[in-house]
Amino acid sequence: MRATHALPILAFAAILGPAARAQPPAEASASTPAVTSATDCPGGIPPAASRAGGRIRIVPRAETAIDATVHRAQAAPTDLPAMPLPGANLPAGTTEPALGGNSISLQAALLGAITGNPDLVTLRNSSIASPEAVEAARRFPTTLNPTIWVDFRPINLIPPDTFAGTGTAAHRTGPFYHLGKVYYNISYRQPIELGHQTTHRHAIARAALSQQQWNVVQAELLALVQTYRFFQTAAYRREKLRVARDLATSNDRLVQALGRGLEAGQVNAADVALAEVENQAIRQQVEVAQQDYANALTDLRNQIGMPEAAGTAEPLGEFILPRNIPEVEDRALIELALQCRPDLFAARSAVAGAEAALRLAQGDRRPTPVIGPEYQSDEVSVQYIGLIFVMPLPILNNGRPLVAQRRADAARAVGALRAAEQRVVTQVRAATAKWNAANRLVGRTAGLTEGLKSQVERLERLFDQDQATLAQLLQARQRLIQLENAELDALWQATQAQADLLIAVGAPNLIAALQEVPPPAAPPASAATAPPATPPTGTAAATPAAIPRPR
Repeated sequence: MRATHALPILAFAAILGPAARAQPPAEASASTPAVTSATDCPGGIPPAASRAGGRIRIVPRAETAIDATVHRAQAAPTDLPAMPLPGANLPAGTTEPALGGNSISLQAALLGAITGNPDLVTLRNSSIASPEAVEAARRFPTTLNPTIWVDFRPINLIPPDTFAGTGTAAHRTGPFYHLGKVYYNISYRQPIELGHQTTHRHAIARAALSQQQWNVVQAELLALVQTYRFFQTAAYRREKLRVARDLATSNDRLVQALGRGLEAGQVNAADVALAEVENQAIRQQVEVAQQDYANALTDLRNQIGMPEAAGTAEPLGEFILPRNIPEVEDRALIELALQCRPDLFAARSAVAGAEAALRLAQGDRRPTPVIGPEYQSDEVSVQYIGLIFVMPLPILNNGRPLVAQRRADAARAVGALRAAEQRVVTQVRAATAKWNAANRLVGRTAGLTEGLKSQVERLERLFDQDQATLAQLLQARQRLIQLENAELDALWQATQAQADLLIAVGAPNLIAALQEVPPPAAPPASAATAPPATPPTGTAAATPAAIPRPR
């Protein structure tokens, strides 16, 4: 697997935290590898320039076991659990999926998408620019190869009296043609570029290759973020299905209890009918939730693009709050995005290519002369040694229209770059505001169902003691389910807002910005034993230094 594949996955695993673990936290490996690099790089993901090897190394990193009871508080950005294959056995303590099938972790889903997504595979294979094209452009074109020009005339008929009166005795005179000596002309001709066209063609090829590589990186990041969206959406739909099934199971028990009470003459028939109507409605909600979950699984499986897991892959792990990202200001993220977004690097490469094409058009206005030595021997053995010089005259076409066209192309490329930078600023500001709002919403809704559950249980006991009505019990259960759904909705909105922030900033580079954010306020005394959620210092996988810039 290429380095450009592995690094985005590691960075995603670092920033997303343990949203879906492949093994219980207590069984995490003590030597999870971390990516380090000795190169400083202010931007992006490494394209092909970092694939030559020697720039990225894997070193063991000690990891502390995390208690599942405080899983939410201890979510660390550098927890990189093992990535099982889709057909791997479920680890101990992991519940079976709702619909059955092979569970797949978030990291395995990202790996499958980056290596098996058909769109990415097609994009990589259809790359027009290549290192070979750059090497070919660096060489002089075949039209600049030197040429040998030979004019050989072995038979020369000299008319009579051609050299009469010259005193030359070597040539005969008379009424007939006679043979002269062999005539030949040999010259070595070398075209010389005065406009440095080869240099400009090489710059165009390098810019095209760089743009293609950054386009591939941008497509990979979009695929990773889209996979994260689908994975979290599938986990969200799975939890919605679980809530609906729990409510249906509870209503089934209630209907059965009311049926026994009706047979004993202790319950009104109206209460039984009301419970049955409510039970039918809940069953319908379960079917709708199950279909929504199936649709979410279809999107996830299509995005992963792994044929062996196309009909069985399901999200593994809890649907929990993403790694605690405190509220951030958009200024630092804007600066980071302008330095790291792959699409901006692609736009800058397009500008460089357009400017090189402009210089090439300007260089083509200078004619390419042909120069070289020449040797000639005529039919009377007179020898000539000199220099030949051939140059086209720019009369019919002086190259100005092409220069004007290339200048307009360069201006359009610069305008596209400015528009892309403005779009990045807008996206970062909008994504930051969306994330901050979603983060606050999650904070307000988290933990509200715990208190209401105890109240519902108390109301059930009162109902068993004939101190509460059936309508009151059903209403309380509905309110509890509504609150649980609201909490799930808030978590899902947070995951989608996080995905928008990942795209806006440039997914792996968001980690560097998070390290510069001041840590959140101290937790309450009840959570004092939980380690901080901020990433440890010195983790090279979460810094831009681990992301080398292409040459």
